[in-house]
Amino acid sequence: MTIVSHSSESKLPWIHTPLLESAALSKVAGCRIFMKMDLFQPSGSFKSRGVGNLILKSISSAAPAHVYSSSGGNAGLAAVIASRSLGAACSVIVPSSTNEFMKSKLLAAGAEEVITHGASWVEADAFTHLLVQKDPNGVYCSPFDHPDVWEGNSSIVDEILEDMEMAPDAVVASVGGGGLLMGLVVGLERHGLGKQVKVVGVETEGADSLFASLKAGKLVTLPAITSIATSLGARTVAVKAFEAGRKENVISQVVTDGMAARACVRFAEDERVLVEAACGASLAVVYELGLRKIIPALTTESKVVVVVCGGSNINIEMLQQYKREYQVHNG
Repeated sequence: MTIVSHSSESKLPWIHTPLLESAALSKVAGCRIFMKMDLFQPSGSFKSRGVGNLILKSISSAAPAHVYSSSGGNAGLAAVIASRSLGAACSVIVPSSTNEFMKSKLLAAGAEEVITHGASWVEADAFTHLLVQKDPNGVYCSPFDHPDVWEGNSSIVDEILEDMEMAPDAVVASVGGGGLLMGLVVGLERHGLGKQVKVVGVETEGADSLFASLKAGKLVTLPAITSIATSLGARTVAVKAFEAGRKENVISQVVTDGMAARACVRFAEDERVLVEAACGASLAVVYELGLRKIIPALTTESKVVVVVCGGSNINIEMLQQYKREYQVHNG
């Protein structure tokens, strides 16, 4: 059973991405590591799934639509590309923490406008709602906190099971607002695997709203986002994601910015592809924390999927900066 129930005439704004076994990551981890390569989505990240599904379900072919997305970058990029593919305009509202590199990418992708508002995503999102209210054709696109987003992201699980022809022992994924985590949990539960498959949700220090909430036993709002992984910059995780984080099969982990940055460099050297620090957080669980320390039941034959969620906030210059600043040594 798959979640996609749209008409055959609708072109989905996301694709079925490769699932590749990595010899380099498997050697480090001490178990079999499979990479779910969602950096190959049209937008460069997994956001094409959830955001694309939300937009697909929200717009009507009978009336013009103007999509408004609040995002630090990747969700906005997915919204722009999905909107264009479906014939709608899209404006992106970003917080002041968003760098010029990402803003230029949004405009180059076809955004009607990129508006900077507020110090964090919370302020940018509140302003986005005001813009939608003023536009009779306005459609609000949540970056992570909506059932349609979770449904779209759950297609990752469908593809993993189709390609592996069996359930993995665990899935590792980065957590920002919780849209990807929710997608994995929803997808696994739909296939009856909610208790069987472990889900490791990874954040960076300074963007660890889920970990802080689980530790406190209630939703916690971070005072500010201080991590370089700005794509994970939700000061408060989604309520449903917090509830998912409390499930028995979900494990919350936090890595430092240095760990995430070094993982980006090592992954580029091992697999010859670039990912941003938000994605490097998940890879750092393999490279630095040790998967078998986190899940002691894993063996050399255990199969673990790492969602290589992608992200566009990276280039060669940034990677070189990471290498210098965070003391990455070859070998």
